[in-house]
Amino acid sequence: MGSLTRNYSFSDADLCMFTSNLVNTMTRDQTEFTARGVTALMVTAMETLGNAFEVFQPDAYYYADYIGATETKNTHREACTVKLRMIMTYFKIKWGANSSQVRKFDAGDMTKQEDKKFLTTCRFGVGIAREYLTDLTSVGLTDAMIDDLEDTAQLMEDSMNEIATAQETRDIKAVERIEKGNELYALVSRYCEIGKYIWEDVNEAKYNDYVIYGSSGLGKPQTLVANWTLGDTVVHLTWDTVIGASSYEIYTCAVNFGLPSDSYTLLMEAPGPQGVAFVADKRNYYKIRAKNSSAMSDYSDEAWTEVVISV
Repeated sequence: MGSLTRNYSFSDADLCMFTSNLVNTMTRDQTEFTARGVTALMVTAMETLGNAFEVFQPDAYYYADYIGATETKNTHREACTVKLRMIMTYFKIKWGANSSQVRKFDAGDMTKQEDKKFLTTCRFGVGIAREYLTDLTSVGLTDAMIDDLEDTAQLMEDSMNEIATAQETRDIKAVERIEKGNELYALVSRYCEIGKYIWEDVNEAKYNDYVIYGSSGLGKPQTLVANWTLGDTVVHLTWDTVIGASSYEIYTCAVNFGLPSDSYTLLMEAPGPQGVAFVADKRNYYKIRAKNSSAMSDYSDEAWTEVVISV
């Protein structure tokens, strides 16, 4: 997303609700706005923009696609591990665990290999198995077993490509969401300034209808995401910058897989998104809040990732 950030410090939902209320208020004051060049059609155009922004899919929608592709990739990787180990077993039966034929696999600890390296290991395994198939037929290795490993490795690669596509789509939609929100907020701010000008020193209650709430405090941090992949030494937290914040408090809790969050504890204070500690073989939850010398925001929505070290 580069340096693109929200120009407002409250949530997207708050912006949508404020826009809806503003449409009603401006309709009430349409005569005064028309005198200043803001027509009913312009108010309707803002309402349409607000309605479109309200139904724009949130980050969680696209993150779900990313998680789904990741889970599919992990399933194929686990299947590859089982099939490659089975093929290696035939080599060990024929020539022994320390034989030169087994060493050709150079598999090492497959559970610690990054996905790209593991995929290469599987494909090397396919080639080696085909090279020695004639010698290993007598102990049970078949061409179908080798084909099965090759096909599963391809499924894993396809899933890795789907992960990259899902992440790219998510990034694009995140930028679009910020751009659309900023566009709406710019229009809201302009009309609120006109509304305040109309009613300044005339009607305090109507003047206050055009004061954008939350503009003097820190907004709740948005789009917190926790990412961990095999081999990472930290969980990578990302979120949108909160205007006016000087730092962020990061809270965490760890629970068994599949369980909801429990009591949070303060993990650290940081100037912005970064890698943080995790508890292995647990579902790790995180939430944050923005702060500066005079204010503290509400907590963000929580985000979680499961860290699976043991196999």
